[in-house]
Amino acid sequence: MQRHIVVLLGVGGVGKTTLAYRLMGLSIRPTVTLRPGIYKLYLANREINLIDVPGQYVLEIVQNFARMWTFYVDKAVFMYDVLDYYTLRSLVEIYSGLLDRGIKPFKRLAIVGNKMDLAKEYGIQIEADEIAQALGAQEVFYISALKDEPKDLLKVIL
Repeated sequence: MQRHIVVLLGVGGVGKTTLAYRLMGLSIRPTVTLRPGIYKLYLANREINLIDVPGQYVLEIVQNFARMWTFYVDKAVFMYDVLDYYTLRSLVEIYSGLLDRGIKPFKRLAIVGNKMDLAKEYGIQIEADEIAQALGAQEVFYISALKDEPKDLLKVIL
């Protein structure tokens, strides 16, 4: 069985834990993540270890990931809220903070804009194309972790 490690990074409130819960089929409401969440998904011939890094602010996230990092990550999923430019800008700061510590532990990088259900409701959306290019992201996704079907959310981590 192939094993893959996917890490979720982003400031608090962008939907990392909601995404993990939805992929796991959990219907409980997420609270603030205080310690790393490690979720195992089994798909066909793969085991996917999904790691939800705790932290509300850039420095916390960088420090927490640096403290726990002893492994190589197949994919880093950098998440932001499509209604909040600060959360998108924070992805650059997280990425820079990891590089400053000598950490670039992932083979692939994806940027995920979350809360598209609200973006449609309010008629605004902050797009990530420029930042994705600056960080060297191979993929950009726009989702609603709360409303989209789990099978559709899988494309983000695969």
